[in-house]
Parts: sequence; structure tokens; C-alpha cells
Amino acid sequence: MFYFVRETFLFIMANLFDITLVTIAWLLLQLPIITGPGATVAVYHFARRALLQDEAQFQDFIQGFRRYFWKGWAIVLPYVLVILMLVYDITFFLSAEQSQAKLLASIPMAVFSFLLLMQTYVFVFFVRENGALWQSVRKAFLLAVSELLFTLVMMLFTFLYLAGLYVTRIGLAILFIGPVAILQSKAVQYLLARRGIPF
Repeated sequence: MFYFVRETFLFIMANLFDITLVTIAWLLLQLPIITGPGATVAVYHFARRALLQDEAQFQDFIQGFRRYFWKGWAIVLPYVLVILMLVYDITFFLSAEQSQAKLLASIPMAVFSFLLLMQTYVFVFFVRENGALWQSVRKAFLLAVSELLFTLVMMLFTFLYLAGLYVTRIGLAILFIGPVAILQSKAVQYLLARRGIPF
């Protein structure tokens, strides 16, 4: 795990300019809501191409944005709707007065927690599988289940990174999505390589 984190950190530092540029472009493309999903998937396309070429290039983000402009909605919209539904269910059950109803809140909480775990890999697989939604979700699910400890550590590492950016006030928005996409893509590359599967 230490080797993986070290390699990822060195790759991000070596390509920090392009990664930051992509993150700024992603932020700007969130303003008109219609471009947000395509831009989000394009960041993961950029991350995949950067790892395959061993060099980050901003043009890969542009290429990914063109490719996933509409396809991005196929993964982002259902994902957001499921999260909103789960959040509603959790607040509904927790606001009930009966203790049995509050206990039922644990079901959507468990689903929400697992969805967070799966998110570590689902966008990476969506790009790897050229926008095949169900195949991406299935592969992300199987990888998250089979590598549960690694996935938990990855999620913890991502939250610590976010907390560190927040506490230090270092360009939180500018430095978040790009490095996280690289980290998650590198994780999938690393785990697939251990199984002898090409990235």
C-alpha cells in the first residue's frame, strides 16, 4: 500500500500543472449544469489516459468531454437520484418518534455506505468500459467487495486528503477532483495488475 501511495503521489506531483488545469476546467464546467456530468466523466478519462501514457495532457480532458458529454448523464443522474433517495429515507426514518422506525434507518445507511465504497471505482470502470453502465457498476461492485480492506483505506485516504485541504485552506476546489481521479484510477490499475488484467 505504501508503494502504491508513493507512486501515485509522485505521479501527481510530476503532472501537477495539467491536473490542476483539468480541475479548474471541471469547476468551470459545473456552472452550467448540463455540462457537469460530462466534465466529471472527462476527468476520469483524463486520469486513465494519463496513467496509460505515463504523462498527463490537458487535451485528453477535452477529448473525454466530447466523448462523454451526453454519456456522462447515464451514470451521474442515476447516481445522484439514488443518493438523494437514500438521504431522504435516512432523514425520514431518523425523524420518526418510534424506535423501530429509527432502527430502519440503518438499512439506507448501509446502502449509502456501500455506494460510497463503490464510487471509488465506478467512474474509472465507466471510462474503461466506454460508457457501459451496468458492466461498470458490476465490476466496481465486485472489486469493492473482493478488495474491501483496500477500498476502505482508499476511501479513508480520500477523506483525509479532503480534510487536509479544508483545514489548510489550500485551494480546496482546485486541488480536489483531479488528484482524486488519478488516485482512484491508479487504484484500479494496481488492483487489476495484481490479477493480471490489463487496465
